[in-house]
Amino acid sequence: MANSQSMPSSVAVVIVNYCTRELLRDCLHSLEQHGTTGMEIIIVDNHSSDGSAEMVSAEFPRVRLIQNSENRGFSAANNQGIKEAQGKYVLLLNSDTLVLPGALTAMADFMDQNPDCGAAGCRLVCADGRIQISSGGEASLGIARVIVRLSGVARLVQGDATRRFLRRYLGFALGRTLRACLEPYGTDESPLEVDLLSAACLMLRRDAIDEVGLLDERFFMYLEDLDYSLRFRKAGWKLHYLPTVGIIHLVGKSSGGRMRQYSAQAYDSLFYFYKKHRSPSTVLIVRGLVLLAFCCRWVAALLAGIFSTRSIYRKNRSDIATVIRLGWRWTSSPQDPPVQTPPAVLTTGRTN
Repeated sequence: MANSQSMPSSVAVVIVNYCTRELLRDCLHSLEQHGTTGMEIIIVDNHSSDGSAEMVSAEFPRVRLIQNSENRGFSAANNQGIKEAQGKYVLLLNSDTLVLPGALTAMADFMDQNPDCGAAGCRLVCADGRIQISSGGEASLGIARVIVRLSGVARLVQGDATRRFLRRYLGFALGRTLRACLEPYGTDESPLEVDLLSAACLMLRRDAIDEVGLLDERFFMYLEDLDYSLRFRKAGWKLHYLPTVGIIHLVGKSSGGRMRQYSAQAYDSLFYFYKKHRSPSTVLIVRGLVLLAFCCRWVAALLAGIFSTRSIYRKNRSDIATVIRLGWRWTSSPQDPPVQTPPAVLTTGRTN
């Protein structure tokens, strides 16, 4: 266990929570266990209905709590926390994570030693120890990425050994997109300069935030971290992936198990992302691929429902139809953030 005084007070941790009380409790306990003396922790609760805010107030009185009167989304809530944070570095951390010994100290030390590093991420591992893809190159944002995502090809190569073998020995044959997706498997020791980092555990330099600005709130959820990475690099800041330290990330637990498969929010963000960063022709191709894939999924769900009375198939058809309608609306994109900030309550310690 790290010494309770070892964690630099220059780090402020921002955690956005929405109905993940037990996960959030475990995350905060992991921060306590690995040296958080002097470190600022800010929880932004997006109007949870599971008692998350009450749990924080009762069990973690030192934590600053911002309670929103509605679910403002991941980007907007993180921005609230970033504005309140006082540290030289701001760590965006998912509520479904467990911090491992020395991880945050190592990230802060690396950024101290590399003043041109605007953001740093570490190795994300599943509960069973498998490495997650949490960084990569900009080449991974091509159309091939969408095809891989829609086809489910990534699920065919889940093992770390397989992915490491592909990256090291067959990378030349995979193409730029797949090589970029497998970057975390190409190194075990040395920090790696990358183009993209995941916001599940992302340490940001305050000076870089002041220059680049806050997260784009038109991303309600998903892909806001890739957008932010591109903006950091465009402003001249470097991004680094640190493979020797890590945290446990319980993938998808903070937003539901079906989060990306049929989520209209996920594809709303996808279309907006490509509209913002790619040509109109690329956006058209992406929409066409999504429409084709989801029409096939709708037919498959319809046929499955004929031979089964399970309600999940009706639910799937409804969700799939929502994405199909979204794909046809060319002008559809996440809504612009409201001019007025919704009411929020900021508390330090216990609430009445």
